[in-house]
Amino acid sequence: MEQRITALDLKAITSEASELVTGYRLQNIYNLVSNKRSFLLKFAKPDSKVNIVVESGLKVYVSEFQRPTLPQPSGFVVKLRKHLKTKRLTRIYQLGDDRICVMEFNDGLYYLVFEFFSAGNIVLLDSDKKILSLFRLVDEHENNSKYAVGETYSTDIENFSSNDYSHEFTKEEVVQWVNGEIESVQKEKEKPNPSQKSIKVLSIHKLLFLRNSYLSSDLIQVYLTKNKLEGGKSCVTLLEDDSLLEKVVVVLNESEKFLHDLFYSDEKEITGYLISRKNPLYRKIEKKVIEETSTEKDEEKDEHDELEYVYDSFFTFNPIHKLDKDDVKVEIVQGYNKTLDKFFTVIESSKSTLKKQQQQINAEKRLQTVVNEQSEKIFKLTKIQELNYRKGQLIMTYSDLIEECKQSVQNLINQQMDWKNIEKIIQMEQTRGNRIAKMIKLPLNLVENKITVTLPDQDFETFNDETDDEDSESNSDSDSDSDSGSDSDSDDDKSTDKKKQKNPDKTIDVIINLSISVYANSSTYFDAMKTAQEKQVKTEKSASMAIKNTEIRIAHDMKKLEKENLAGHEFKQLRRKFSFEKFYWFISSDGYLCLAGRDIAQIDFIYYRYFNNKTDLLVSNDLEDGLRVFIKNPYKNADIPPSTLLQAGIFSLSTTKAWDNKTVTSPWFVQGADVSKRDYDGSILATGLLNISKEKTYLPPCQLVLGFGLLWIGDEETTKKYKAQAESRRNDIGLEIANSDEGTKSKIEELKLMVDKLGKQLEKDLRLINKSDDSSQQEVDDIEDDTDSKLDDNSLREDNSNNTGGKAPGPNDQIQVRIRGKKSKLKKIKQKYGDQDEEERKLRMSVLGTLKQVEERSTSSNSGKTTGNPNGKQSGASGAPSAPNWRAARKKQQEHNQLKKILGELEESTPTITDEGKESTGDDLEAEQDDDEGEIKDDEPYYNVISGLIPSPNKTDVIIDAIPVFAPWNSLQKFKYKLKVQTGNLKKGKTTNDVLEYFSRYSSTLKSEGEDWYDGKDITSTINPTDALMPVTVSKMKVTYPGSSEKGGSGNGTAKGKSKSNSKASGGKKKK
Repeated sequence: MEQRITALDLKAITSEASELVTGYRLQNIYNLVSNKRSFLLKFAKPDSKVNIVVESGLKVYVSEFQRPTLPQPSGFVVKLRKHLKTKRLTRIYQLGDDRICVMEFNDGLYYLVFEFFSAGNIVLLDSDKKILSLFRLVDEHENNSKYAVGETYSTDIENFSSNDYSHEFTKEEVVQWVNGEIESVQKEKEKPNPSQKSIKVLSIHKLLFLRNSYLSSDLIQVYLTKNKLEGGKSCVTLLEDDSLLEKVVVVLNESEKFLHDLFYSDEKEITGYLISRKNPLYRKIEKKVIEETSTEKDEEKDEHDELEYVYDSFFTFNPIHKLDKDDVKVEIVQGYNKTLDKFFTVIESSKSTLKKQQQQINAEKRLQTVVNEQSEKIFKLTKIQELNYRKGQLIMTYSDLIEECKQSVQNLINQQMDWKNIEKIIQMEQTRGNRIAKMIKLPLNLVENKITVTLPDQDFETFNDETDDEDSESNSDSDSDSDSGSDSDSDDDKSTDKKKQKNPDKTIDVIINLSISVYANSSTYFDAMKTAQEKQVKTEKSASMAIKNTEIRIAHDMKKLEKENLAGHEFKQLRRKFSFEKFYWFISSDGYLCLAGRDIAQIDFIYYRYFNNKTDLLVSNDLEDGLRVFIKNPYKNADIPPSTLLQAGIFSLSTTKAWDNKTVTSPWFVQGADVSKRDYDGSILATGLLNISKEKTYLPPCQLVLGFGLLWIGDEETTKKYKAQAESRRNDIGLEIANSDEGTKSKIEELKLMVDKLGKQLEKDLRLINKSDDSSQQEVDDIEDDTDSKLDDNSLREDNSNNTGGKAPGPNDQIQVRIRGKKSKLKKIKQKYGDQDEEERKLRMSVLGTLKQVEERSTSSNSGKTTGNPNGKQSGASGAPSAPNWRAARKKQQEHNQLKKILGELEESTPTITDEGKESTGDDLEAEQDDDEGEIKDDEPYYNVISGLIPSPNKTDVIIDAIPVFAPWNSLQKFKYKLKVQTGNLKKGKTTNDVLEYFSRYSSTLKSEGEDWYDGKDITSTINPTDALMPVTVSKMKVTYPGSSEKGGSGNGTAKGKSKSNSKASGGKKKK
């Protein structure tokens, strides 16, 4: 199974990644759970995120799957975070044709180098190519230089030649390679060879690859196969066969042309090919002994539960040389990063599946061993019964002979003869052919007064007699034949004699007690047979119990191992979030989308970007911190139902004191046409403020009850089915879609006025900040000049110190006291920061956190001058306004940029954000924006998107993901997974985690109740807790679990206990 990428693979990866990741900021770096060599690099910019997976020395590719990361970063990752976090990736490229990938950050401020040869390495470099940190220390050897912190990276990562694959190979070039190989082999033969290894000339295939390693060994083999050449032939044959030499040159040129077309074509994505081989464990698990270990329905099994084929390798070309076997198949994937992402993700997930398959086979063997052991016990008991019965029957059959044997031995004993002499006498009688003596088996067991008698098995003798009769008849017939058949008859006689030698007369030894009668001896064997029968019955019962217990233990072990496998390999494809998920949102019970801003900037964003004044409504309340809930109505011929208005009103009250105080109050709503951003005098209102021109319509008082729920996302076919059903319902009712572009012109005018107003205010604030910084810098320069003059002029220093008529020195004057080393320090500061402009100085001070201190010092100094503070240097007649805070200016800059973005979007009349080219560089204020605030693009109208979300799936639906929802309880009535939330004292973070844990357990409850659909794939356990926390509007709450002491519902004891603990934590008083 292929695990390491080649130089050709790296070329394809970097060429695609350059288009995907360039311009993104490195959001964070993580250690992956899979192994210590693997890392996850998260890049982001507004509207987009890209993940890159790296395993040192093995692979790098862009991934679309969510991977488990370690909570605690390693020391190497901490170092990378320190230098690279929030830095913009300006370039990613391959170093020539080598297996080295370079990431350049901030136009060469830092370089991150990935080496994929030998043991591999990851090296962080500064702008001077000095090593700041590295994953693996490398000592200096013959072929490589030393890798250590502080050393200069030996490879030139900037001045390298890029291969354009335009080289044309010639016959002379190939002949030169062959001659060089022959010379090197001759030199090797002349050297002493202590290992006595035979030195051979390279094959054609190996010679071409070693001389042109960038062409890839498999690519050369493909074109050798296409041209019907044997790559395993010796390269010397090229000197003997000119036609063969021409074909080899054609192979090289075709390979070169293929790479040129691959990397210099207009297509942005490179097609990848995945090779799969037959799983050797697949056939073994088709007939399972244990079917009880399966915990899921057949239709809900994961696609990797029974792998018939397993991925083996990946290529940038069609590997025809690998397709010559029946157990191999090829899969084509568009995009080479997607190819590697699918390959390695399936391989990682298949590891657990293959392990599970092997565990199933081991479990079957384990169970079969128990079954065989129990069967063997029963078989032995059956044989014992048969043998004892046979011995008893033989004793009764040969009772006379046995009696004679008893009497003969008893007589010798009665003569008080020595026991050894008795055995000698019996042995002597046996040699004389005494029939009775032959039946007695030596040695005797006279200690226990027992002897062993050998009896012929009567059934066996009868069978032998019959076969002997047949043989005699055949022999007589053969005597009447001609002489020519005599040879064959003699052969038959020989074979018969051999059979008789192989099958002598069968006998059975029975033990006879001399003190009891013959029939009593036979009864002893019959009693032993009955005992064995009783033991067999007990053994059969215990065997069935042992097999059942083994099956239970195996099933338990399989479940435990399955959980361990799932815990170690959580691979979930990253879901493209919908545009409304960045706000507070919910879908009403009538199917209307309700949006609310998290802050004042989002209120304006929703108003300008999504709010349709013709059809939409605004719902809010008169309490402080109430949400402004915008109800989206896509239909121009339908009004919003009262239930939706009431649910939006409950949602707007959830962030107010009414939730904490359990106050019942009335929200209100207004039509969209009565909402605007213009004030009564025609000016534009500030950010987050809306003007309501008509009287509000108040809703009935509502009880504040919210809830958690899960909306399910189906696969493409399932989503299409639900969207088609929703469209069919709209057509049946006769609903008409409203034009969302109405009123856009007026909003554009409003936005232009607001952008201009905010831009002027921002320029004024920046001028004041710059002026404040200039004055503080001037103070520092004055101090330096004063210090220099006083240190140089001692007489002036003495005059100033003896002057008593001057003003009392203030706190700022104390800096003028001579301090040892201060002058040289100030000179160093001038030399170090002399070339620094004002903007760079402010940015660096902001990063270091010293800008705030300078502002505070400047503010306190200005206030001292204005109020006539006696500690100040001078009193100002009129106080100048203090400069605005740098953070406030930065926030205004962010609002200004966001409004400009919305304005450009509306002017272009596009439904998604596309203005990505206006992003600032790392030195702009925009760089401080949070990359997670970007809106995700939607490719279709929002009413189609929400109609494809499934609150309660059916058995035939294929579910791939889930979205956590926090909404009014009445809007969750159709949800299969839901929990009621009321006012309480539990913090939302821990409560959200408990809710997700409950949802994960709830699937087993639905299964036991025989529901048509439940979360059989355990998607709830893969939900990110942060995603579940984002839609929550309240800070504290109490969750009512089914089966609790609250009214209604039924559930298990675990939920009941949890609900009781929550009720206690909520501080409610119990009735006595």
